[in-house]
Amino acid sequence: MSATPSIEPLDSRMHCFVRRAAQTLVALVVAAPAMRAQSLSPSTLGISVQVHGVGGTMNTAIYPGASGSTALGVGGEVAYGASPRLSLVGRLARITSTSAIITESTDYAMLQGDIGLRWMSSPGARVRPFAEAGLALRRLAFEYADRANVTSDFSAFNGGATMSVGVMVFQTNTMSVEGAGTYTSGNFSTWKVNGEPEALAQMPSEMLGARIGVRYWFKK
Repeated sequence: MSATPSIEPLDSRMHCFVRRAAQTLVALVVAAPAMRAQSLSPSTLGISVQVHGVGGTMNTAIYPGASGSTALGVGGEVAYGASPRLSLVGRLARITSTSAIITESTDYAMLQGDIGLRWMSSPGARVRPFAEAGLALRRLAFEYADRANVTSDFSAFNGGATMSVGVMVFQTNTMSVEGAGTYTSGNFSTWKVNGEPEALAQMPSEMLGARIGVRYWFKK
């Protein structure tokens, strides 16, 4: 009498199938970014545009020893990749904060425009570290009420230096995300009060912060 072959229960076979399918799915999910990264061949030549958020600590005071205050802003950038490593950069951002720029805390807004150069390493790579340096043009504006409770509009303009170090990570050949640490400094000395020139004390100002943005590359 021959032995009857054993038949694996249906529940056991189904469990095995589900487990193998899950393992295969996990393997594909893990492997997909690496496969996608290998297929990328991003170029930084030509024109790109970026939108970003910026935040950090702003030190702006007409007297020494004032503590920094948190500053937040949004901005945009246009860049031109002249070579795989070198780009021309133009950036504009609006930054707001509350700071003891005078004897009481005051809300102020700063409009900052940067013009400079970006140097990038690892041409053609998906991950590209970079460094930037350039000129920062800034306009500071705030309102202040004096002891007689008369409110005046104050504004000042300056030119200073800006620099940053960061990394650019391509998600596709035409889209990248990036983060950078930034530093900007300069002294406000050209003042206006209610639109009229005013001889006021020079105000040192610097900001140490970070910038996070998304960039789109226009391909030729």
